[in-house]
Amino acid sequence: MSVFNAILKSTKACIVTIIVYFSVFVLFGNISARATASTKDTMFEDSVVTVAITDNDNSALSRGLVDYLKETENVVDPQTTSIKEMNDNVRFLIYDYALIIPEDFSERAKAGETEDLLEYVAPGATAPQFLLTEKIRTYMQDVMVYLNSGYSDEEAIALTKENMIKLSETKANVIDTADENHRSFYTGMFTFNGYTLLMILCVSISSVLGFTKDTDVKNRINVSGMHFNTKNAATIAAVFCIGIVITAAITVVVGLMGLSDTNGKFLFYCINVFALMLIGIGMAYMISAITNNENIINMVTNMFVLSMSFFCGVFIDLQFLSPAIVKFAHFLPLYWYTAVIRLINDTPADKILGTTFYEYLLIEVLFAGIFFAAGLVISKKKEQYAV
Repeated sequence: MSVFNAILKSTKACIVTIIVYFSVFVLFGNISARATASTKDTMFEDSVVTVAITDNDNSALSRGLVDYLKETENVVDPQTTSIKEMNDNVRFLIYDYALIIPEDFSERAKAGETEDLLEYVAPGATAPQFLLTEKIRTYMQDVMVYLNSGYSDEEAIALTKENMIKLSETKANVIDTADENHRSFYTGMFTFNGYTLLMILCVSISSVLGFTKDTDVKNRINVSGMHFNTKNAATIAAVFCIGIVITAAITVVVGLMGLSDTNGKFLFYCINVFALMLIGIGMAYMISAITNNENIINMVTNMFVLSMSFFCGVFIDLQFLSPAIVKFAHFLPLYWYTAVIRLINDTPADKILGTTFYEYLLIEVLFAGIFFAAGLVISKKKEQYAV
């Protein structure tokens, strides 16, 4: 128990490191997760566009078009007749769209001309601008159909306006229930956690284990006559205790921050995080077996964890990486952690538990076992040869 208690007490020296990485996770993880999270319920509605209209024709047909636009858009006076000034006003977002109705608009329309009846300033640069251009074209086509069918100007304008306003009131609700098309808040937080948890565990636990290799501490342990296996068992137990506390704290924080996410998958994310904890502890144990120099520990941890984070889909989505990098990532433990997260995100809650889920978790545990075994072998050899 002496080794166990000593290691736990030595964690006080790493408390600043733990707090710093934990704060980074809470701040930047939350920002990243909320920025990339998407919801399944999406409402498509027309945007109201600010339109500056210059009516140089002032005919019944042109006034009818202006009246229709006043019903559906925000119509304003351009306060200028200069095309250049209108273009500048659109570019600087004084208004979104400028429409100029020429003097011969009504005559040309009734003569059957359909091209270049109106002048647009910066149309189609955005989706609302493009849609407004199509609305105006549809309005003109409908008016001409009524006029060619024998209706008077007033009747054609009134019927077209009525139909177009009814059409503009249509709402489209699209309820996409496919999990694979969306990214939950938990997915974002736990993905970023792949970097954070490994950094906290590797740096803190490696430094704590370095405490046991201090000359004075090591001599006291050796004098006690404690068996090699007993000493390592106590060390591993203390390390597991530290890892569980840190992992549980992160999991609780994520759970509290994502209370609004009620997709029923939180437990599966937690299982995956504790598998990652085993990897982090194994890596820390191996690194501490190699060196107890804090500078080297930080350098090796940053190099290894940062590299994995970029290769395995933590910082950059795998779809943006080359196939060669993705293939290489299969040989890294963090890839399988993110693979489980993608599986959880893309699969309905009642279908997550299955062969694939268990296989991915088993691979994570195997990586942790490899790191533990490597650490034990290195420690044993160093003790045998007094390195």
